[in-house]
Amino acid sequence: MKKLIFALVPFLFLFSCHKEQQKTIILSKASSNYIKWIEAENVIVLDAYTIKNTDSILALADGIILTGGEDINPLQYNDSINLAVCGDINYQRDTLERKLFDFAFKNKLPLVGVCRGMQMMNVASGGSLYGDIPTEIGTTVIHRNNGEVMHEIVIIDTCSLIFPIDKDTFMVNSWHHQGLKDISENLRVIARSFDGLPEAVIMEKSAHPFMIAVQFHPERLGTDNPIHQKMRDSFYNAMGE
Repeated sequence: MKKLIFALVPFLFLFSCHKEQQKTIILSKASSNYIKWIEAENVIVLDAYTIKNTDSILALADGIILTGGEDINPLQYNDSINLAVCGDINYQRDTLERKLFDFAFKNKLPLVGVCRGMQMMNVASGGSLYGDIPTEIGTTVIHRNNGEVMHEIVIIDTCSLIFPIDKDTFMVNSWHHQGLKDISENLRVIARSFDGLPEAVIMEKSAHPFMIAVQFHPERLGTDNPIHQKMRDSFYNAMGE
């Protein structure tokens, strides 16, 4: 019996070390593109949208990603006028993503927002949204046209967490008709499209150590794209990998 106990000790030590290195990333609503973008060895990716007991997975979380999707209910930012221009509203998702954001903010967990996720970050921290970009801002820049389009954005503030520092303009993909209007006091805009719409924001360090977000879709830009790589690397660094 003693030999068996001694034989198990190295195994248990190795197992505990492996478990300590493991990370758990929560997606507010998963898709294959997000999973392929963020997956890695020793990483568990959980889809919060399909799990009933959110508290159980939040206790495991090392990082959170708010993903793209439907229009946010304008009542989330005290605006009833925008209800007329919204698509179908997903009340479950609005509630879920508020909870994920609040948990990440309170517990200083790294968080990334993508498209709707950037909008939710702004709304959840006190900002508001344009209800429909073409009617409120115009069509100088086309942000969607029966699907995804490409357009240029310009860097207006330095942030090596999202963009390589050797360029000041980038081509990005776009598929949305709403965007950030009144910016939360805790967010700093670091990139805009040429119609002035915010395209990337970061949370001020004084409020949270790592929250970054973009209005476009880095998970669909391709593995060779520098923004795709930079955002992923920054997220993992923030989680301590």
